[in-house]
This record gives sequence, structure tokens and C-alpha cells, in this order.
Amino acid sequence: MDNNHSNFSKLEIPLAIKLFVLYEMVHKIISKFPKHEKYSLGEKIENAILDSIELSILACYADKYEKEKVLIKTNCKTELLKILFRISLNCLMIDARQYLEVENKLQEIGKMTQGWIKYTRNQK
Repeated sequence: MDNNHSNFSKLEIPLAIKLFVLYEMVHKIISKFPKHEKYSLGEKIENAILDSIELSILACYADKYEKEKVLIKTNCKTELLKILFRISLNCLMIDARQYLEVENKLQEIGKMTQGWIKYTRNQK
């Protein structure tokens, strides 16, 4: 983890940290979207990431009965982001390199979320 994220890592929620890094990367990408897409698709993408950060923090502090539900919502947001980025690629708003970078991060986030869900199910 680089120095820019050292203070954020004190939250000790690895999923939130990964989403924070994703947001920083995506924010730069969206700033290059055409103006009308910046305020439609771009805003939808940013909001989905921010919602995912909020849900991951909520999951961290939720009781064991609510945690799984919150994590499933987080996982759904990740799947939505994959689709939104595929649309961005198909509409030529991002190039293949950017898409692959984001997709790799989303795959990692998805695996982390699914692992947390499995762990939560085993705790019941």
C-alpha cells in the first residue's frame, strides 16, 4: 500500500481500502468522459463505488445476522460496476487498458466480498 493510503488504512477494513483505491483511479478516468456521459454514466459509477464503501463499513460494524445481507448488497454493487464499465468500454469512453485495470480491481474486490460472505456464513 502506498503512502497516500496509510492514514485510510487505519480503518482496518481491507475491502473499504480497495474500494477507496478504485474510486481514486476511476475518478481520473471519468474526468475524461464526454460531458453528457460524465453526468450520467460517470455519476452512476462513482455513486456505486461510494455506496460500496459505505456498505463495507456498515458490514464491518453490523451484527452477525445483518452482516451477510449487507455483504450481498456490496457484492451486487460490484457486479453492477462490472456491467457499467463494460458499457463504458463498448461505447468507447475508456480504452481496453483502462478497462482491464478496473476489471482486475473489481475481480479482486468481488473475491474479497465473496470470501467475507462465506466466512460470515460459517460463523452462524
